[in-house]
Amino acid sequence: MKHKKILYALTLFVLVAFSSCMKPRVELNDGAWGDNAYITGANLFTLVEVKNQLGYNEPVTGYQDVGVTVSSNVVDKSKASVTIVAVKGTDLTKIGIRFTHSAKKIEPLNGAPVAGVISDFSKGSFVYRVYSADGTTRDWTIYISVAP
Repeated sequence: MKHKKILYALTLFVLVAFSSCMKPRVELNDGAWGDNAYITGANLFTLVEVKNQLGYNEPVTGYQDVGVTVSSNVVDKSKASVTIVAVKGTDLTKIGIRFTHSAKKIEPLNGAPVAGVISDFSKGSFVYRVYSADGTTRDWTIYISVAP
């Protein structure tokens, strides 16, 4: 008799535990976040090869992320544009871009390079579509040049 009570209690516990997982407890309302289809900053970077001995017989080779943006870039929310100036002597064919934002997603348009990947930025301006969680989209133009 005691074993039956334990078996019934265990079965009831399992049913309650698994039935609570069947429905989401909180519905995510993406619209509650409002319009966040804005870029708040952008920086350029390149990768530099580095070697370290690290106690091994052969040196270990890797790459270090090095920023190449002049200390300020201009973000214009009203025009949905960012103007970035790279340090003098930067090879725009071998740089990457990193965005600061509160958006849900940033997508390159019309052949713009993917953010975070070393690419060719020598072609002038590039357009990126910024998606907000509430469904708002905004196309941002990124202007890149090299300091004289």
